[in-house]
Amino acid sequence: MALYHFHVSQVSRGKGQSCLASDAYITGTRLIDDYYGDVHDYTKKQGVLFTELLLPDYAPERLHDREVLFNELEVIEKHPKAQLCYSFDFSLQNELSYEENLEIAQKFIKENFLSKGMIVDYAIHNPDKHGGIPNPHVHMLIPIRPLNEDGTWGEKQKREYLIDENGERIKKPNGKYDFKSVPTTDWGDPETLDAWRKAYADIFNKAFEEKGLDCKIDHRSYSAQGLELLPTIHEGPQVRAMEAKGIKTEIGDENRRIKAFNEMIKKLSTNLIDIFEWLSNFIKECHKQKIYVPSLGELVSDYYDKRYINAWSNKAKVKNLKERAAVIFFLSQNNISTFEELKDFVHASYGKVNELQEDISEIDKKISKINDAFRYRQMLAETKPIYDKQFSFRLKRNQEKYVAEHRDALDKYHLAKRMLDNYWYGRKPNWEVAKINLSNLEKSKSQKQQLYKDCKVTASEAYKIRKIAEEMIKKPATNIPVHQVTKKRKYELGR
Repeated sequence: MALYHFHVSQVSRGKGQSCLASDAYITGTRLIDDYYGDVHDYTKKQGVLFTELLLPDYAPERLHDREVLFNELEVIEKHPKAQLCYSFDFSLQNELSYEENLEIAQKFIKENFLSKGMIVDYAIHNPDKHGGIPNPHVHMLIPIRPLNEDGTWGEKQKREYLIDENGERIKKPNGKYDFKSVPTTDWGDPETLDAWRKAYADIFNKAFEEKGLDCKIDHRSYSAQGLELLPTIHEGPQVRAMEAKGIKTEIGDENRRIKAFNEMIKKLSTNLIDIFEWLSNFIKECHKQKIYVPSLGELVSDYYDKRYINAWSNKAKVKNLKERAAVIFFLSQNNISTFEELKDFVHASYGKVNELQEDISEIDKKISKINDAFRYRQMLAETKPIYDKQFSFRLKRNQEKYVAEHRDALDKYHLAKRMLDNYWYGRKPNWEVAKINLSNLEKSKSQKQQLYKDCKVTASEAYKIRKIAEEMIKKPATNIPVHQVTKKRKYELGR
């Protein structure tokens, strides 16, 4: 089945990242990182099928060496939390051959990125999945800082001074002129990203059509397509390693169930769209011919009347009456009296569920960041005595021998120190405040999780009632000619 995947993130020093490390991984090469003094060697990495460094025609010859290019970029970015590169990855399609995928990927990259003056280092990966479904995809690394036509590095943003009604610059209380920072390119605009996502879908859909394949990918989010899908659970390296060896895990099993459910929802979406189109056309036709359209209350009452008549036992009849009362109470409580209002309520309810889900995800990221800081604090405390001891040796050869023997511990010390410097960013560490922030975040997460559960129950109940209404609207249309529905039945919502 055709797969849509197009993702972009940023390589940032604020996250402890290096563009040399990222590029070495992407291209499966060995690069020397002058900024950090590290060597990133991924020459043994499997599954890198093709690499290419693309630069504008006016780029100087020295930048055609990716090691020179990205070391120069590291040097020119001065800020300790500088955003260095855009990191893209997008899937290729198993319905197409390797040669077709390569040709389409190259065309897509040149038309949408190189044409904008962007420097693109990209690679095609197809990792070994131990007999599983192939996963060919493309990684791209693109410097955020533009390259000027004279071969010099440009500015990522410029100052735009604020002016008053007289055209004079506005001064801040400290006497300096007020301004806002404006990007020099549109590369980071949401509109540009959406255009890239659409272009990616369009170019592959065109290839599917030319080959006569009955498949299509959609660049819109599932929410925009009207699909309410469940998120999978983060697996982590240990779970992925166990699953790769054929060892099933609880998380892996749960993700397989979620994926199967989501696939079912996607397949049903086409049928749901047809149903809504039919309902819309039916209602429009009724209005044109001045025909009575049953109200939501009538639809619900008819549904439970039919169930009551067909019930086999008193127990079933009582249960039916309770359900009917609960539905009527739900509609009354939420001021829903028409089918259109019900549809809007369902959409808004699931929108709230998704919003809370995103809020919880953001809180999880903040909690993880603080927990990481405490972990690096512990790592620093454990490795600092080892780091300090290297300076106690009088003879250089003894010191070098000690450093070689304790390389792992010293690397952990430098990593922990760098990550803590990035976390506190020039501020004096205050671990008590960090603990309070962590506690507040966990409380907020707990509250939002409870609200999420409540909203999900409400959305599910509204969706159930909507299905009842859809069923009752469609049945008369399949059995009774439209022109015969002429007499209005007098039903009230509380019947």
